[in-house]
Amino acid sequence: MAFRDVPGQERAKRFLTRLLYLERIPHAILLSGMRGIGKTALAHEFATLINCLNPQGSDSCDACASCRKMKDGHHPDLLRVRSDGAFIRLDQVRSLKQRTAFRPFEGKWRVVILEDAQNLREEAGNALLKLLEEPPRQNLFILTALEPQMLLPTVVSRCCHIRLQPLEPSSIAHHLTATVGLHPSRAQKIAALAEGSLDRARLLAQPERMSHLDEILGNVSKLRELSMVDFFPFAAQWAKDSEDLEHDLECIKLWLRELVLSRSLVNFTPMLHDEGCTVNNVEKATLESLMSLFFEIEEVHLHIRQNANKQLTLEGACLAIKENLYGESRRYSLSQGREDLSF
Repeated sequence: MAFRDVPGQERAKRFLTRLLYLERIPHAILLSGMRGIGKTALAHEFATLINCLNPQGSDSCDACASCRKMKDGHHPDLLRVRSDGAFIRLDQVRSLKQRTAFRPFEGKWRVVILEDAQNLREEAGNALLKLLEEPPRQNLFILTALEPQMLLPTVVSRCCHIRLQPLEPSSIAHHLTATVGLHPSRAQKIAALAEGSLDRARLLAQPERMSHLDEILGNVSKLRELSMVDFFPFAAQWAKDSEDLEHDLECIKLWLRELVLSRSLVNFTPMLHDEGCTVNNVEKATLESLMSLFFEIEEVHLHIRQNANKQLTLEGACLAIKENLYGESRRYSLSQGREDLSF
């Protein structure tokens, strides 16, 4: 993949090539935006471009020794830092300080790509700040993050911040057709559901993903009839059986988004109606309730990313569904046949 082939992000690509043309490359760049929109791919291809031995206009040649090493991940002047477990740790940043103390080995620039910088532990963030305050020459730090607010403000202030945008559905559909081989009509439908995320589009393109969506929405439908006596074992089993609880919550948010848009826009055509992805008895839910539920599920999703207890957070999400979707939480109800019991 060349720099021009990174899907979408035309504004960001023009800005970066302008910096290169003017020879005003900063010591640190922050690329922010939602998951799956090409932050890491853009960072990698820009690293390839600024070290290309035979650049073609505003793009890399994709054929020289430097480009080939970058493509294979073997270039000595490309360093990639990822989370060690849930966080980027202090020793990883200290290692960077040692490795960037010398001039680049082969290229014009040594490029450090620090992925998901929002996962920096506080002490690691402070160590990175010291590194950015006195940056070693010919070293470029490229940080990627979901939101700049998730980083230390002092770190953000030391970076040239470029906010990336969700991808256009047409760009996603073209990529799916070209790389996955989907039929154009199928690619357009998945692109409309992907909400600007290429990663999400690739997941939805897998045949088993739509059946999984049906399964998750089946669980949502079951919540309506569950008493609180049966509710907690059900939620516990769901949390235990789920291979990817984040994806389960994404499925619910995707379906809720369709519901909200269906009730808000006159000419909106739901993309899930012919996939079998339906939940019965939601006509009582108001638009305000659906919006409230969406934001509650989003908050639960954030807690899961922060390694909260899966069972407890899923229970909270399911209670929110019972209240907002079906109009009652039934917190104190008993299952059928137990209502005449006294305590």
